[in-house]
Amino acid sequence: MKRLLAIVPLGLALIIASCNQAPPPGNPKIIEDLSTAWQEALNTKDLDTLTMIYTSDARIMPPNGEMMRGAEGVRATFGGMMEADLTGQTLIEEITMQNNIAYKIGSYKILQGDSVVDNGKFIETWLKGEDGKWRISNDIWNSNNPPAVPDQPMQGKHRMQGKGMGHPHVMILHEVEDAEKWLAAWRGEDSRHDLFRANGAAHVHTFQSEDSPNLTGLVIAVKDMQALHDMLSSDEGRAAAAADGVIADSMTVLMEAK
Repeated sequence: MKRLLAIVPLGLALIIASCNQAPPPGNPKIIEDLSTAWQEALNTKDLDTLTMIYTSDARIMPPNGEMMRGAEGVRATFGGMMEADLTGQTLIEEITMQNNIAYKIGSYKILQGDSVVDNGKFIETWLKGEDGKWRISNDIWNSNNPPAVPDQPMQGKHRMQGKGMGHPHVMILHEVEDAEKWLAAWRGEDSRHDLFRANGAAHVHTFQSEDSPNLTGLVIAVKDMQALHDMLSSDEGRAAAAADGVIADSMTVLMEAK
């Protein structure tokens, strides 16, 4: 009996010790390889691949700009940089991994041709999904340069949020039959973003009224106004709007005032 009593505390001590041990860290090379793929996608203008390296609800936090979310935010941010023919170089300083979360800290350079147009530092949060793949969930960076003068491009790790700066903007307001159906058409692969980008749009942002959910709209950075106009007035454009539940009579188009 005494021997049994002596064994019990020992067993408890071993259990407590095992619980207090830190779980084994992950392999930083996984993040390093994904970071290499991220940089290659950026520099080869492979926006689809780059977007897949982020979680579906990723938060993008550039300097001197608003936080953006999800695939649309990723596309808007990096699309502008690709459009401006800017490339990037990153240097990893530290990767910390624990269970299903990782942190990456480093520095970056933005180049236009051979010229460095910006440099700074960044921190990223990575999450391991249920599919076992690591993706960026938070991307935060800070330029070493002072804020840009108004009316000049703001440069940073991913180029001035990539919001189609320099292009005229068009706003389209309309009501839809089913807001979720309309929003779904703008998400994922083969979304309406592809149709608009193929027809004169640099970037498109979707909006929805909090008070009247079926009141929705688009803000479009336009690089070819004629191509966009032709698409919207074409059978293809009208069919897409009808399929998405847009109420045609409710549509209002606003041009950017100068």
